[in-house]
Amino acid sequence: MTYIVDKIILILLTAFLLYSSCSMDRLVIYLLVGIIFACLNGYFENRKILIISGVLYVVALIFVPELILIAPIFCYDLFGRKLYILEAIIGLLLLSAIDGIGIITTFFLLVIALLAHIMYYKSDRNEVLSEQIKHIRDDSEEKNILLAEKNKHLIERQDQDIYVATLKERNRIARDIHDNVGHMITRSILQMGALMTINKQEPLHGQLESVKNNLDVAMNNIRESVHDLHDESIDLRQAIGDLMDEIKDSFECSVDYDIGDNVDRKYKYAIIGIVREAVSNIIKHSKSDSVDIIIREHPGMYQLVVYDYVKNKAHSSTTDATKNINRTDGIGLQNMQDRVKSLKGNISIDESNGYKIFVTFPK
Repeated sequence: MTYIVDKIILILLTAFLLYSSCSMDRLVIYLLVGIIFACLNGYFENRKILIISGVLYVVALIFVPELILIAPIFCYDLFGRKLYILEAIIGLLLLSAIDGIGIITTFFLLVIALLAHIMYYKSDRNEVLSEQIKHIRDDSEEKNILLAEKNKHLIERQDQDIYVATLKERNRIARDIHDNVGHMITRSILQMGALMTINKQEPLHGQLESVKNNLDVAMNNIRESVHDLHDESIDLRQAIGDLMDEIKDSFECSVDYDIGDNVDRKYKYAIIGIVREAVSNIIKHSKSDSVDIIIREHPGMYQLVVYDYVKNKAHSSTTDATKNINRTDGIGLQNMQDRVKSLKGNISIDESNGYKIFVTFPK
């Protein structure tokens, strides 16, 4: 945009110079020549076209010396493309035309030509600085995006660490309650039972029975609380990782885990149970070399895929292996189907390319 403004200023200055130096009809013709030249070079921005038009202008100066009055318009683009030889020729022709156009006009012409050089240098410098600012801004924006992504991953990692630590603490509390308080209450219940057997007289027997009943209720409540704590402390990701550790030495394993932390325990048990059955079948019967496990959470359902296949096509026994799984492990497959059915889910098995178990649970 700055180049266009510069050329408009040069055209106006040249028009003023032509107005004071030649007739109106020649002014229009010469000015149109300069405008056409400026527009062509501004539109194409091609060095070859500029050289051709510059040579034509020099040839025209030989026959029409008054065309030297529009030289600043030509000098602006010639200087921009570093065509200094053509500028030097135009300068020599300007010296030869001093007698025809006058010293004052020559002086103003030189001033406008110098101004054209200064304007181009300034505009070109501004353009370079503008490009540098754009690159700096783009780099800064890219770095900000990368930093935001890293911060997001760091926060997610911290949340996951906190979640895992919370589960471990719950598990520890449940274990301590079971090992300490639970055993003490159990021992107290047994002692109360012995005391009730020895002391049959009332009202002592009835009081002992009341205490024993209270201890039974307390024991049941503790047992339920311990079970709830233990169920909540199950880390599904860790459990799947432990199951994959059993086969990673013999198979190329891949786990795609994309599920939230707040998963109901019934889904956790179902997913772990199905993966355990599938891993057991793979260990016993599979002759493939790769296992993929996909666990994903969707807005309305949970998805589980266990895919046992041959990645190395040199193996040719995949079909036999999958048939063996299907035939010999009927109880395992039935257990999977029962787990899925209890949660109103769907299970399908595909043997077209390896052995794929596809399960969905509605939320």
